[in-house]
Amino acid sequence: LNNLANFLSALGRREEALEAAEEAVQIRRNLATARPDAFLPDLAGSLNNLANRLSALGRREAALEAAEEAVQQYRKLATARPDAFLPDLARSLAVQAQCLSALERPTEAIDSISEGIRLLSVPFQALPSAFSGLIGQMAQYYIQYCEAAEVDPDAELLAPVIEVFEKLKKTE
Repeated sequence: LNNLANFLSALGRREEALEAAEEAVQIRRNLATARPDAFLPDLAGSLNNLANRLSALGRREAALEAAEEAVQQYRKLATARPDAFLPDLARSLAVQAQCLSALERPTEAIDSISEGIRLLSVPFQALPSAFSGLIGQMAQYYIQYCEAAEVDPDAELLAPVIEVFEKLKKTE
């Protein structure tokens, strides 16, 4: 259902995409209630997808609610198993930041994306090829949110990311 929602969205069939995403969340919520250890990661992923589908339809408050729940679930997972779930938490924080930005709350978007960048910096430094796309996109959004809030980007936050990208550029 998550894949179907993404495909439908890519085809511009946003209402149908939302229906599939909502059904995925409902099913995974039931499964996670019965067996959280097995299905909580799937529920969190489905909530992120739902947030994206709601946002695409301009339902920004509902999108933020889904994104916040996804962040909450990924926080639990990352606390228990950081190696497995910190990247997912970072991605979820980026979705939350996009929702906040769409609601014209750039300062909160900056806080959310900054946390995501901090969390992803260490895995990115260890495995740059695995995380370069995600952290690169997050850094771009961070800069956009800073511009919207009329604040200077935190050079200390971006320095480790830029350093790794510069090393990657030299090896190409």
